[in-house]
Amino acid sequence: MKNKNKRTAMWTATICGCLCLLAVGAGVVWQAMDYKEAVPPTSQYQANAGPEDALQPVTMAQTPTVQETKNQKKASETPAEQQKPAPKASSPSAPVFGYPLKGEIVMPYSVDCAIYDPTLNQYHTNASVSISAAAGDPVQAAEKGTVKEITKDEEKGTSLVIEHENGWLTTYSQLAEDISVKVGEAVDKGQAIGTVGEPTKYTIALGSHVEFAVAKDGEPVDPAKAVQDE
Repeated sequence: MKNKNKRTAMWTATICGCLCLLAVGAGVVWQAMDYKEAVPPTSQYQANAGPEDALQPVTMAQTPTVQETKNQKKASETPAEQQKPAPKASSPSAPVFGYPLKGEIVMPYSVDCAIYDPTLNQYHTNASVSISAAAGDPVQAAEKGTVKEITKDEEKGTSLVIEHENGWLTTYSQLAEDISVKVGEAVDKGQAIGTVGEPTKYTIALGSHVEFAVAKDGEPVDPAKAVQDE
């Protein structure tokens, strides 16, 4: 009888222990479910995620449409009118020169190659033209301008220089001493400035003549290219 009561007590204790374990397990499950419902999924993830696991915003690149591409290209291109360089200032036109008198050219212009000089009996370049004329024939200004200087030397005799616009000069040599104008005087095209003189010993083989030279900015110019006969 005593042993029977002992076994009954043992079974009773075992059943009570199991019930306690079931009760504890049920409580844990209930608390876990209640916590899961209370905490939002995002908060759970953020609580467990480290800085390296933080979500980064994602930006989707949009492919431009054909029209947008055309508009961008058009905006980046400079209009053709703006791409053209600024127009350069047109070079001043040359004065319309005429010959100082009519006559045969007995010594031509030649700066690129030497030509024969009958007086000196040698070859040399020549930056002017010699126009045959009779002594005393009038010599005219080739274009309007201002008398710059009047000189005299053994080689060219009496010479007169007229300054024209835009850096142009004309020179008249082998003149007689009776010059009709003076330095600083304004002259018109075709105005008499002097007369043909006797040739110097350096040009005597050419006979009486006028030596006529044209220059632009200090550089010689072929009178045949500068003169426009009327």
